[in-house]
Order: sequence, then structure tokens, then C-alpha cells
Amino acid sequence: MIDVRRIQLKEYIRMKREIVRLQKVEIKNLKNVGYGCVKFASKNSAPSDILGLYGQNGSGKTTLVYAIDMLKDLLTGKSLVQDLGNYIKIDESTAGAIIEFSVTSSTDDLYKVIYEFDLVRKVVDVDEHIEENDDIDEEEHEKRNGAYLVSEKISMAKLINDKWTKMTPILYYNAGSNEILPKNRYNLLTEGKQELIDELRVLRLLAAKEERSFLFSKELRKIIRDSKWEEEYKYIFKVLTEYAIYNLHVFSSEDTGIINANIALPISIVSKEKDKISLLKGCLNLDGVSPIPRKFFGDIQTKMDAISLVLKEIIPGLTINLKELSTSLNKKGEEIVKAEIIAKRANVEIPLRYESDGVKKLVSILYCLILVFNDSSMTLVVDEFDSGIFEYLLGEILRVVEESGKGQLIFTSHNLRALEVLNNKNIMFTTTNENNRYIRFKNVKANNNFRDVYFHDIVLGGQNECIYEATNPYMIARAFRLAGDENAE
Repeated sequence: MIDVRRIQLKEYIRMKREIVRLQKVEIKNLKNVGYGCVKFASKNSAPSDILGLYGQNGSGKTTLVYAIDMLKDLLTGKSLVQDLGNYIKIDESTAGAIIEFSVTSSTDDLYKVIYEFDLVRKVVDVDEHIEENDDIDEEEHEKRNGAYLVSEKISMAKLINDKWTKMTPILYYNAGSNEILPKNRYNLLTEGKQELIDELRVLRLLAAKEERSFLFSKELRKIIRDSKWEEEYKYIFKVLTEYAIYNLHVFSSEDTGIINANIALPISIVSKEKDKISLLKGCLNLDGVSPIPRKFFGDIQTKMDAISLVLKEIIPGLTINLKELSTSLNKKGEEIVKAEIIAKRANVEIPLRYESDGVKKLVSILYCLILVFNDSSMTLVVDEFDSGIFEYLLGEILRVVEESGKGQLIFTSHNLRALEVLNNKNIMFTTTNENNRYIRFKNVKANNNFRDVYFHDIVLGGQNECIYEATNPYMIARAFRLAGDENAE
């Protein structure tokens, strides 16, 4: 299934002249992170911006990816995951995040924008709920452990004559007080008209029911667009929504999972249709053929050719092709192409599903990497970037993007090759302190081998926070022995 988002060509051209960057992500009580703050090294319209996050298992790396993925869902008006309550830190009832963006407009105006949101866990009496719904088991009830957005706030500052203006709240909503603030901008939205007041009340209730953002709902965005607000405030809402839809791409561990299981290949592709630009996001089948509308097939095939052009330089001798197998008509009379992704080495062709997991993952993310390399406003977030990828190759890809790329690449990894090829400022580490999860290393000299420094500080310390919860190889060996000996005491 491929989801399609369209935008007018002239709007897309305007977007290409804009630069939106993540500058800071603060996380509160998500998963195993009590508090963590990630600040990105590059500012505003600087060339490539890379951030690699390292640390031991279960220390909060994936939480950063999840927070950015949640941000994308909120800014695009998508419903949050059904079991959101399970992502709130144990023994906490609330969670949230503060995200700072830099926005450079097509006229070179520079803005600092902050979006904040808070979640509250839904309190569900599991026993009572099971009793009322006998056809649902306890495991299913656990999955339904939800949460809701209790507040959202968006604020803005502008750089004028090399000085930032005061950070000004554009719009704030709190479900507890059921208020929309500031009052003057709420009044400009409603214009004192009862029908608009009633519409906003219904929209708030609907957003809460569907567990999605109220501030970035398409209905509210339309009301803002038609309001008497200042154009700058309208612009901020517009540009953040467009950035989240077209330029923010998240490749999660779930995406890696469906690739490794040979189920599907996640893709995000920009397609041109006459005077419109479409973002095609979805999956191509790995276990069988993929039905693709004819009107999109040519563009997807072209993008696969672009991926193949890079792939053969990364893995010499390997190319891919989207091969048309047959056609049919759907119920609407539209022509559907049934196609399969083919990998080719020398003169031997095999379906892509028979290639290694690392190759399939590279094919899935390469188009977004191409965009990051060429587009300053493109952000790609990859969890476990190193999974299935040869470490030297990983280093070469990162080195090329850092030296010649234009966009923003954020990744987590266990492979330490990146520490030897990236600038130290582009690396952060997790800690064992759940209330200060993310740090940059201090006292690292330019001529230091960062990989050696990392191992040194794991063993001997040297940072303000502990970066590794010590393990004892003798106790590990004993545990293995006891676990394997049924008669052991």
C-alpha cells in the first residue's frame, strides 16, 4: 500500500528554497529516559548536519528515534499509536518533549521555532474492562494502554539585525483547562462567530478522541489559513507541516524488522505529476509482486535506477531494477502494474528478497540518503544504521555525507567505526543516568582516536556521567554455566 501526498509544483519550488532543521530535542519520561537533551552541532543553513548516538543496549538510543517519529505523526495530524501509554516511563503518569527548529525562509528570514507537547497516561481498570469485554483477553487490553495529548504549544522568535526577538507563543492548547491561548489570537481565529467557536470545540473533542494533534489538525490549519493572523504566524504552521510530510523521514527498528522478515521494503519517493509533486510513502512487497498504479510506476522505476546508480558504487557489481511482470485493471478502471524488485550481479538476476538483510536495508534507505546528500532541508533518522552493513562501508558512507552532503542525518548504532571517521562534535553518547541520558564527551583532542577514548572511558571513567553499567565476565560465564546445568545449585 502506497500513501500519496500532493503539493503544487510552485509550492514545492518554494519549499526547496527553505531550510528547516532540528536544533534540539528534549525528552521527558519517555520509555527509559527520565530526561534527555540532544543538541545538534550545526546551525541553521550550515552544510551537512550529522548526529550519531552511541551507548549500551537499553540506554535510550531508540527513544530518541521514537520521539522524532512521534513528532512527525503530530505535525502531520496522524493518530498516535494505540498503546502509547506503554511508552510513558514506568511509574510516571506524564511524558512529553520540547523540539526546537531553525527555519530559513525562501527570503532568508531566520526563525527559531519551539514545539512542545505533553502526554498523560489513560487510567484503565483492566479487570473491569475485561469483565465488560469478555471477548478481549488481557494481552489485548495491555496493548490498548493508551495516552492522550494534554497540551501543545508552539512559539517563535525571529532574527532581526543580528538579535533574536523575544520567544513569542503563537498558539497554546491545554485539555485540562480547555483553553486556547493567547486570547488575542484565539479571537482572531473565531472573529466572535459562534459557528467558529463551536467548530473549534468539536475539533478539540475529535482530536482527543482520535489521539492526534489539535494544533496541527488539517481542520485547524485551514481555519488558521483563512484567519486574520499575521502572515508570519501562518507561515510557521505551514512550513512545519510541509517539513514533516515531505522532508522528515524516520527509518525505525520496525522497518528493519519487516525487511529482515522478507515481508516488505519501506520506501519514500518524490514523484512529479504535471504541475504537482507527490510524496509516495509505503512498502514494496518482498515476498511476491507489488501492485503499483501505472501513473506512479515510471517515477518509482526512475528512482530505483537512481538507487542502483549509488548502490553499484557501494557494493561493486550489484544493481537493482523494478521489473514489470504484468498489468491489470482495478475497480476504478485504473491500470495496475505488477512488479518485482530484481537484484543483478554480473549477468545473474535474482529477486531482491534473496539478497542479504544489509543489502535490502541499503536499498530501502538509499533514496532518502540521496536526498540528504543533495537537499539542505532533508532530515533522515535511522535506528540501528549499522545493522547488516559492513563496518568499513558504514564509515565510508558517513564520511561522504559529512564532507559533501547538505541535509541532516541522525542515526543510532553499535558499530564504532563512525567514531573514527566523524568529527567529535557529531557524536553523542547515552549514560546510565536516566535523568541525564545524552552527553557529548569532554576533553577530547582533535588528534585523539575517539574509539579508543570511548573504550577508555567505559573501563576507567573520565566523564561527568557514567556511560556503561559495568558487567562482570566471570559472573556472565557462571550464569551461562548455571543456566545450562539442570542439576546446578
